[in-house]
Amino acid sequence: MKSMASEHSSIKERKCSGYVWRGMTLDESFYLRAVAIVMIMAHNYLHWMPGSPGENEFGFNADRVALMLEGLWQNPWDAPRLLASYFGHYGVQVFFFLSAYGLTKKYSAASPAWWSFQTKRWKAFYPAIILSALGYLIYEGFRVGWGEVWHDDVLNLLRQMVGVSNFIPENVYRPIGPWWFIGAILQFYLVLPFVWRALQKYGDKVLYGLLVGGWILQCVLGHILYAQFDLNINHSILGHLGVCSMGIWFARRNEVMIPWWLLLLSVVMFIGGNFFYELWIPSRVVLLLFLLPLLRAVCGYLGERRWCGAAMLLLGQLSVYLFLCNGYLRRPIVEWAKQESHWWTSTWTCIVFIMIVTAWALMMRTFERRIFLVLGRRPR
Repeated sequence: MKSMASEHSSIKERKCSGYVWRGMTLDESFYLRAVAIVMIMAHNYLHWMPGSPGENEFGFNADRVALMLEGLWQNPWDAPRLLASYFGHYGVQVFFFLSAYGLTKKYSAASPAWWSFQTKRWKAFYPAIILSALGYLIYEGFRVGWGEVWHDDVLNLLRQMVGVSNFIPENVYRPIGPWWFIGAILQFYLVLPFVWRALQKYGDKVLYGLLVGGWILQCVLGHILYAQFDLNINHSILGHLGVCSMGIWFARRNEVMIPWWLLLLSVVMFIGGNFFYELWIPSRVVLLLFLLPLLRAVCGYLGERRWCGAAMLLLGQLSVYLFLCNGYLRRPIVEWAKQESHWWTSTWTCIVFIMIVTAWALMMRTFERRIFLVLGRRPR
């Protein structure tokens, strides 16, 4: 009884000292993916609206947060558009974290051979990429004409699919804007087995080195790449080393106690990162320090509600297709919404857009499963 009381007292004391992070279940990771993909889809749609403040995703400009705050002051009803447009892209950082976290939990102990790991990731990722690309060609073919699509987009699309478009400035967002992520995540897969091997030999010093090294690369190499070659370091994995290192670090621990003072400091640093370039560089990492605990709490509460839990689970399971398809399904609805100036138009058309993308993603996943069934393979 004494030991039980002592253990209970120890747990209570730790909770008073800070937030206790414990390993995620599979359902929890799907819930987080659901929230992240909704953030991304809302951002990708709403930042096309007239009067959007922009975002500090691939570069920094303090005027953007000033425009957002000014917009909120002048028209509080427009908050969904302004907040999603400015902050929604941080859902991508949640995806980078979850990728690093999940893959490390699954593979790092076994330390798979480099080529074996690459082929496993390609087999898991490329069915969705190929089907989404075919979906794009069919959708755009009906929308703007087959000749224009095949003449203008096929080569650029292929380069996006294999991840080399990130090194071609005019091809990064063309034809599908969010597909810059494919190149970055493929680069992450290339280096991850080497990171795991280094961790076995040198421990967490590797992750601290990647964290600090990533920030240094952002400061130094980022400027050189942009000035000399018109390349953005944030279109590559080099711009996201900090978040990925954080995901690996958390995956290596069953429990982490984050002191309240550190959570408060991370909030202050993130706010400052919207106004000062020096704080913007580490802002993605410090954001996740308080955003992930917050999202886990919200998802845990909503997950207990039957319909909310089922909806989040579905969106999380569809997240790859939702990410790959939302970029091209914006048109033509976004073009129509841009003609209307009322705040309500951007909100309700965004909801309709997310519903359309979800239906399309369900169709894509059904096609994938049917194809795998015919081939005798097990779906992802």
